Amino acid sequence: MADESTVLNELPSLNFDYQLDNISGKCDNCISCYNYGSKLYNKFSFQLLCHRLVKNIEYTHSTIYLNGEQLKQKRCDDFIYWMVNNVNKVNVKTGQNEINNIIQELINVWRDINVKLGNTGVKPSELCDVSRIKLPLNFNDLNKKKMMSDYCQNFNTLYTKLTNHNKLNCNIYYNYFTKTKNAYDDVFEKCLKPNADISNCPYLCKDNNYNPERILTKLDCDKIPVKEKPKKVVPEEECNKEKDTLRYQLQQALVAASNPVFNYSDPRIVFLILFTFWGILLTFFFLYK
Repeated sequence: MADESTVLNELPSLNFDYQLDNISGKCDNCISCYNYGSKLYNKFSFQLLCHRLVKNIEYTHSTIYLNGEQLKQKRCDDFIYWMVNNVNKVNVKTGQNEINNIIQELINVWRDINVKLGNTGVKPSELCDVSRIKLPLNFNDLNKKKMMSDYCQNFNTLYTKLTNHNKLNCNIYYNYFTKTKNAYDDVFEKCLKPNADISNCPYLCKDNNYNPERILTKLDCDKIPVKEKPKKVVPEEECNKEKDTLRYQLQQALVAASNPVFNYSDPRIVFLILFTFWGILLTFFFLYK
């Protein structure tokens, strides 16, 4: 069975996130970290995170250089989210003021590394502009914006994986799609709704090409389990009421049958008895099924 995380790394946003979390190799500029964070409460955690930040600054620059500047904003927004998310993880019990101080120190390091990379010939257009980062950062807003931009960035890949007949691991992609497609509701509100304030709209989502129905109407994956239709259950109160009614009808039929005036040749009486018994049987069948 395919490993889900490995399969999903083919999605653009998840692949970039994975690289940020698992960056390795030589870090030429990590020495800059030792010039910052001296007044922070948890200096050790800051230094660990700072080294990862510096290495990821170098990596993010390389992805912008290789993929073109059309993905620059997405890359930088994701990197900012990564930074804030990791600060929150390291300092779970730390107050918000300390968290803001850590983020500010990391931004100072980021600015310093940008200058050093610029001195080596790296173009400013290939670096994230840290002057755009306005403190304090609201993590919930960052998270919502990332969910929207991830959805839009991954949509075309998911469309290919789910609408071409039985693509390999299509069930894994379908499960991911069902968990993330609700982000389109926010995309519509922030980007596509008439008179929407598009200042909070990720630029990747500004084209109206990401409606999940485009995938759902052309879905072609036999590995998706078919949902069983829920069995119809008759409420006990309703069932008891029907039993009482049918019991009364049966009693009436039996009384009529014991009447000496009763005429068995009357087809209506025969049908009455048959349907009464049949109704009782069906009632017990649905009640105890």
